[in-house]
Amino acid sequence: MPKIRKEEKFPLRLKQLGKVYRLVEQFDEISRIDLSKLSSFAPATITSLTRILIDKKFLIEREVQNTESRGRPAIGLCVSPFYWQSLCAMLVENRFELTLTELNGNKIKRASYPLSKDDLKQLDRVLVHYLITFMNDSAKSLQHLMTFSIAVRGELDRKTQRLLKLGEYEVNLDLNTLFQPHFNAPILVAEYFQTWQFAEATLGNVINCDNVLFIQLDDVINFSVWSKGELLTHKTHMRSRIDNMIVPKFNPLQDLIFPDLSSMQAYQLHNQITHKAIAELIDLFYPNNGFTDNNEKIAFLCERANLRDEIALNIVYHVADSLAYILMNLVQIFSSEKIMLSSSFLGAKNLFLTRVNETLRTHLAPIDYSTYANVEVIVGKYEWNDPIIAAAGVKQGIYDGSLLAHFIDE
Repeated sequence: MPKIRKEEKFPLRLKQLGKVYRLVEQFDEISRIDLSKLSSFAPATITSLTRILIDKKFLIEREVQNTESRGRPAIGLCVSPFYWQSLCAMLVENRFELTLTELNGNKIKRASYPLSKDDLKQLDRVLVHYLITFMNDSAKSLQHLMTFSIAVRGELDRKTQRLLKLGEYEVNLDLNTLFQPHFNAPILVAEYFQTWQFAEATLGNVINCDNVLFIQLDDVINFSVWSKGELLTHKTHMRSRIDNMIVPKFNPLQDLIFPDLSSMQAYQLHNQITHKAIAELIDLFYPNNGFTDNNEKIAFLCERANLRDEIALNIVYHVADSLAYILMNLVQIFSSEKIMLSSSFLGAKNLFLTRVNETLRTHLAPIDYSTYANVEVIVGKYEWNDPIIAAAGVKQGIYDGSLLAHFIDE
């Protein structure tokens, strides 16, 4: 058997450390014996791995009294809340939120800073100003920072990781380069969609589901498939594109959205249900709405729908019916059990979600009712700005060992 070189052993050891950490996080106060069984690692390997994680202050030991025995208390392993901290950020087109957390997710300090359209023109300066303000305000609490993790509701370049779009606005900003001078810790930059789906799949409402579709519907449509805990795309492509899928004609409203486009283009999904498409209908039917921002227009629409405004209800149902048709096709392709949805249209959650599920069931029933009877569109456990979503990037880095590499030398 050929010898494994040290440089090949080290990445394997990091992955093992990440797996052990994840199991300890999942099964608090777990014994080394149980950890060995769950991980399939030899007891000696578990002893070595846990010693490293304890020495580096990622784990702690805690006495666990066995109620069935009066003997010596057992020793359980827990994630340490006493040393490492993470600074997590959420960047959207109108807000920059920062949260300082302990390793176990407990919040230490949080602040939210508004972003105006003028701020977006000098976004680099504004973000650095807010970051410095937060760090100065948190100086007494800030210690042993492990990483700065930022989740962006926009689009990153797949190769360079530069920020290309923030919501509807075009930008061109290297966030790593921008923030690096202010940290002696690794910086993690990811799209919101990536960290959101990881948080929901590992900690949230689909933690026990094998096959899940993730859909984000806002100013863009992001889509991905999780199967048995794995993301079914290329490693560098954290989302798939379904923008150009064609929606049949369900509603007369569809012809009013982009009347100058060809029929092929007009009925593409992104020209039917994204913010820019629905903003066309809002401006047509509510010409005096007074909003220039599409997010505000969608919020206005949902408010009107909740008040049972007939026009608003018709628009919301158009979005729901179109989405349900596309989901019907995707469910058949990927045999998905659940569909996790993140969308600003959930401002009319009861109306929108009920309509999507009713329409989806209507489409699936004639195909094979027994197979698709339990398919359901659900919403996430976490609000869009929950620090856990930005912190999911930190979790992912620990689980796969890539973040541990900055702190553990062999």
